[in-house]
Amino acid sequence: MYKRILYLFLVFGFLLPAASGVQGRAVAYTATQQKDTVVYITKTGAKYHRTGCRYLSRSQIKTTKKEAVKNGYGACKVCGP
Repeated sequence: MYKRILYLFLVFGFLLPAASGVQGRAVAYTATQQKDTVVYITKTGAKYHRTGCRYLSRSQIKTTKKEAVKNGYGACKVCGP
């Protein structure tokens, strides 16, 4: 019985640090990917949008989310890019 408990502690002791490292890399990749997400702005608006948002007018200007935020655009509350 004690051998099983000791075995479980050893297994979890080795697996948990490895699993947390993988999760950290996945979060870092997602954050990098999110900065390069394609969004659309308009000539007159102050928000950035996803493709197909009902508030996009004919003047759809393609950009990245990172650039839109850098230039002072905020996220659309309807499409939530």
